[in-house]
Amino acid sequence: MHGRRFPRGLLALALWLGTATAATPDELRIEPVSLTLQPGQSAATLWLGNGGAAPLHAQVRVFAWSQADGGEVLSPTRELAVSPPLVQVPAQGRQLVRVVRIAGDGAPPAEAAYRLIVDQLPGGDPAAHLLRYSIPVFAAPARPPAGPRLSARIEEDVTGRRLLRLENSGDRHARVADLAFVGTGGQVHVVAPNLAGYVLAGSYKHWPLPADAGRPPYGRFQAEVDGAPAVLVPAPELLGGP
Repeated sequence: MHGRRFPRGLLALALWLGTATAATPDELRIEPVSLTLQPGQSAATLWLGNGGAAPLHAQVRVFAWSQADGGEVLSPTRELAVSPPLVQVPAQGRQLVRVVRIAGDGAPPAEAAYRLIVDQLPGGDPAAHLLRYSIPVFAAPARPPAGPRLSARIEEDVTGRRLLRLENSGDRHARVADLAFVGTGGQVHVVAPNLAGYVLAGSYKHWPLPADAGRPPYGRFQAEVDGAPAVLVPAPELLGGP
């Protein structure tokens, strides 16, 4: 089946809201905010919490996750399943949800990525703010991966907008946070604060550059990659635009 591509505006909601926005006490909460199935592990668990005075209802789905043309693609999958797919979280309580590997406990030949989408369903209050969370799920391969290997380049789209392209030629995903461009004089231009996103193994992802970020070849990109500071300086031959 064909994958589903999300517009950038919807992506910000569908893919990153759950890990970038803290829930208020009466909203649905998720723990943990990411899952990894290790080789030999047939299932992983997470908790849906409810700090409110009334029960909450939610739908839980899992999709295969890939990246194409610098964006995100979610596709139906038969490799993982969730149980239960429809849940009621009691007031001031929690509900356990299991992510189950359908093909047993065998590890994939390469790291596989998925997204667990949790949608809060309408209840008795029509004015209630319904949340959507997206939890990254990874299935580790049998052979331990060496890790991500990122490179940066600057590209332009058809409208002339400049984009940062981060490409991961490694065999493990990279978690990118606090992404910024440092221009001449050390001026910092924020590209994506907090959790910027993930670059999957063997894929690349685009971020729009701030209009005042200056022009190459002057400057560098900095970020936290998997919790460690990283500096990325595009090579001259990888610089696009005027």
